[in-house]
Amino acid sequence: MRGTLVFVHGTGVRQQGYDLTMSAIREGCRRNGLDGITISGVAWGPKFGVPVDAVEKSLPPEAVTRDAFDTAAPDDADLDTAAWALLLDDPLFELRLVAESAEMEQAGVVVGGSLADQSAETALRQVQDRPPELSGTGLTPEELSAAAGRVIGSSELQGAALAVGDAADPDLIEVMARAVVATALAGHRLDAPGTEPPAALSGELRDELVAATVKVIAPEQVKGIGGWVKKKVIGFAAQRATAMAVDRRSSLQGASTPGVGDILHYQRRGGAIADVVAEGLTGHQRPIVAVGHSLGGIILVDVLSRDGAPDVDLLVTVGSQSPMFFAIDALGDLRPRGSNVPFSPWLNIYNRRDLLSFVTKGLWPTARGLTDVEVDSRVPFPQSHSAYWHVDRTYQLLRDAWPR
Repeated sequence: MRGTLVFVHGTGVRQQGYDLTMSAIREGCRRNGLDGITISGVAWGPKFGVPVDAVEKSLPPEAVTRDAFDTAAPDDADLDTAAWALLLDDPLFELRLVAESAEMEQAGVVVGGSLADQSAETALRQVQDRPPELSGTGLTPEELSAAAGRVIGSSELQGAALAVGDAADPDLIEVMARAVVATALAGHRLDAPGTEPPAALSGELRDELVAATVKVIAPEQVKGIGGWVKKKVIGFAAQRATAMAVDRRSSLQGASTPGVGDILHYQRRGGAIADVVAEGLTGHQRPIVAVGHSLGGIILVDVLSRDGAPDVDLLVTVGSQSPMFFAIDALGDLRPRGSNVPFSPWLNIYNRRDLLSFVTKGLWPTARGLTDVEVDSRVPFPQSHSAYWHVDRTYQLLRDAWPR
């Protein structure tokens, strides 16, 4: 084989990441029979990538000073927010916690002539029969009734009631009400922005709805969650609150800031980056195969679509958002209502587990020379976005598509 592979890295990559990726590419090419080719690269990130430390100046003081090793405890608001984050992920979480935290006798506990779990189910049916006032919450009686039904039919409710032994226990009633409200709100997690119910967007409205639901379940109940149940919930919530703070700091200052920042910077002031990439594609032995990962693929599509584009024999995009950028008219010269067509031949490698990879065929169904091929790394996102260079199939596709 002969020719040159020119690699253009993606978003968020700096010198160390570039060096490691180039090393992986060289080894992958060697391992998969891409012998005799020259491997080159365009390291635009170290020069043009956004500076991470500048973002710290824009963060609230709490986010700047708290990190994974900080000893400062989350405050009550942090704990409450974290507890609801857990509930929205898993609405029956607190019921399960109650069930696992108390000793449950095999026969159950009889209260007022019936088992505690049966009494709890009967109490929750009150929410179905006469739901609380929902004005301003954005939820309907039918939604809350359905949510109550899901809680009633759960093994978590049965286990929690039998573990506590008293369906009238104030802590259990509060946890039951929170489970109903969390179940109803969890159904709106994928609502389009601006269409979410107000109770999903206001902690105050949400808490008022929980209190109203408690009143329906147990009209005489006046006490909120407390005692041993609260201690258990706080333990989990504290871990979640710390993780949320660390995630915010690390996402703003760590892995995602260079990534998002590079994309925004390229969209606004990407001319210099594109020029460097265009220059990096010239002066090589033919055939020239331009390989772009992530944002690198977007840059290559832009460069090869403009007038005076460098001579390239094959375009390869890997885990690229360029098809999506075309769909939303965010590329430079290649536009949905334009007259120009995409560069070809174009091999587009994607992975359905990589949420940042897209395909070309649906956008250019009649175009010749465009090929979408999946490479499955069998790792979850976000690692799947960088995993292509460690999967032999990627290099086998390059080898098979290499211009002869």
